[in-house]
Amino acid sequence: MSTYPSSRKTYDALINAAGQLAAEYGFSNVSTRAIAERAGENIGSIHYHFGNKERLFEQVVMEATRLKREHPVSDILESYKDSLNSPKVQGKVLRGIVHTYISIIFHPSSPKWHKRVIYQAMQFHSSLRDLLMKEVGEPDIKAVAGFIKKIKPDLPDEYAFLHTFIIQAPIVFHSNFTEPILNQLGREEFSADYLQRMEDIIVEQTQWFLGLPLDKGIQGE
Repeated sequence: MSTYPSSRKTYDALINAAGQLAAEYGFSNVSTRAIAERAGENIGSIHYHFGNKERLFEQVVMEATRLKREHPVSDILESYKDSLNSPKVQGKVLRGIVHTYISIIFHPSSPKWHKRVIYQAMQFHSSLRDLLMKEVGEPDIKAVAGFIKKIKPDLPDEYAFLHTFIIQAPIVFHSNFTEPILNQLGREEFSADYLQRMEDIIVEQTQWFLGLPLDKGIQGE
C-alpha cells in the first residue's frame, strides 16, 4: 500500500506529459521516449501502467473529457423532464446547456492541454476520434438535437443537428484557437464577463430562432 501514492503520481505524470505533447505536436508525432522524458520517468513505466502508447493516449482523451462526461446534457434534460413542455423552462434548459458547455471547457482548474488534445483527436479518423465521439460527442449532439426537435417538431432532423452545431461552434472555436484570440484581445485569459457575453449571445440567438422568450442579457441593447 505504501507504494500506491508514488505509483499514482507516475500514472498522472505520464498522462499529463502525453497530453501536453499531443496538444503541441499531434498524437501521431509523439513517441514513448518523449513522453517518458517529459514526465521524468522511464519508458518501462508506460508499459507497466498502460500496456502501450495507444492505451495511454486513450486515457489522455478520457482525462481531457472527464468533466464533460461527469456533466452530460442528458442530466440537464432529466432534471426538467416533468416541465419541459413549458417555453419558459425550455429557455432555462437551453441556457443551462450552453452555460455547462462554457463553464466546463473554460474551467480554471483544467490544464490548457485538455482543450487542445480534443482538437487534435478530432482531426483524423482514428480510434481516438471514435472514442471521443462515443464518450462525449454523439451523446451530447443527440441530446441537444432531440431537445430542439421537442421545441420544433416539424424541423427536419438535419436542421436540428445543424442548429446543435451552431450552438457549439463559437465555444469550440474559442477552445481550439484560444491563444490567437487572447492575443487579439490583449489578455492572458478569457474574463468572466467575456464568457458570460458569449453565453448570452448564443442562448438568445437560439431562443429567438426557437420562438422562446428571451430571458436576460443582450435583449434590450
